[in-house]
Amino acid sequence: MKRKPNVERNITLAYVGAFTSNLVFFLPVMTLFFQQVVNSITLVALIFSIQAITSILFEIPTGAFADLFGRRKTLIIRSFLTVIAVTFLAISTNFLMLVVFSFIFALKNALGSGTDQAMLYDTLNQLGRKEEYKKIQGRLGTLTYVGAIVGSVAGGFMASYFIRLPFLLTIPLTLIGLVTSFLLIEPKFKKEIHKSILRHAHNSFKILLSNKELLLLFLFSLFSFGIAESTYHLEQIFYKFVNLPVAYFGIVAAAASLMGVAGSLMSHKISKRFGDKRTLILSKILDGLMILLATIFLGYIGIFLLVVVGFFRSIGLPIANHLLNREIESKNRATILSMNNLLNNVGYMLFAPLIGYVADIYSIATSFKISGILLMLITGFLFFIKKK
Repeated sequence: MKRKPNVERNITLAYVGAFTSNLVFFLPVMTLFFQQVVNSITLVALIFSIQAITSILFEIPTGAFADLFGRRKTLIIRSFLTVIAVTFLAISTNFLMLVVFSFIFALKNALGSGTDQAMLYDTLNQLGRKEEYKKIQGRLGTLTYVGAIVGSVAGGFMASYFIRLPFLLTIPLTLIGLVTSFLLIEPKFKKEIHKSILRHAHNSFKILLSNKELLLLFLFSLFSFGIAESTYHLEQIFYKFVNLPVAYFGIVAAAASLMGVAGSLMSHKISKRFGDKRTLILSKILDGLMILLATIFLGYIGIFLLVVVGFFRSIGLPIANHLLNREIESKNRATILSMNNLLNNVGYMLFAPLIGYVADIYSIATSFKISGILLMLITGFLFFIKKK
């Protein structure tokens, strides 16, 4: 009798994907490459805007596609588009080619948004190992950080020899991703009988509105991601504000990533001891407190405190994802997770200009001080979540 494939393989493939998909050699020099191709900072900003708009437009439809037509099929299409996008980027010589790349790249990101999580959670559900989700998600976070660190360091050296080299050498890694996507096994989950993406998205939205726990988690996520991501992208300005030499920026970034590795690895153990809700609340309070204290002490102490922020954020992320997944039925999982990712992006679009505006009018320290206080206050949403 033919032996049925074991869905446990999906976990191993997720580990491989977490590392290789973040081993992107060109990320440290992508903006510089764009500028060399188009010779305009305005056009570079426009390219990134096209990516953001495309991601928002396709976020929910791609999540619904994964729920209706399968996780594996969606991730295979995502991997195929990744190969096309990176190859196209490596040979781009004008603005139009970069626009095409941005569209394909954003579409492939939307296909993976929510689907990766859904594939892992449903795999563990089928294996009867849902309780391991946070632990495995923590390991995936660790591999993500390690891949990003290795890719960034290696990519910088590659670009010093030839600016297109990191782009060209990333193409074989995308092929590895394509191969591993074909090796995935579709986990069992209840699917809708119909195949209407619009209808499925509408039904998922009604489920969201009727679930108080989900609404609270969505609101927390909107504010948390929007504020945290905005401060993260302005950290280099803070470093300049406290007179850190540019030569040390990379070392500080690497140290923050290592803190992220530590937080990801410890997240499951800490939450197991203190509980999900308590750990998530405490991690976010400490996240905001570190930013607030950094604006008080400034100097190298302030930089150290911002580095430590990475530890607390990495503790909270697997727990927040776990709390979301436990509230969602498998047949709506990818769609509702995509809605959450969409809301996160909206949060960033709202808070990034506001935080930047405060920094322009007053100072980056004042902007960060307000952000730190807000991060501590938004934990109020979590106090209304029931323990399960």
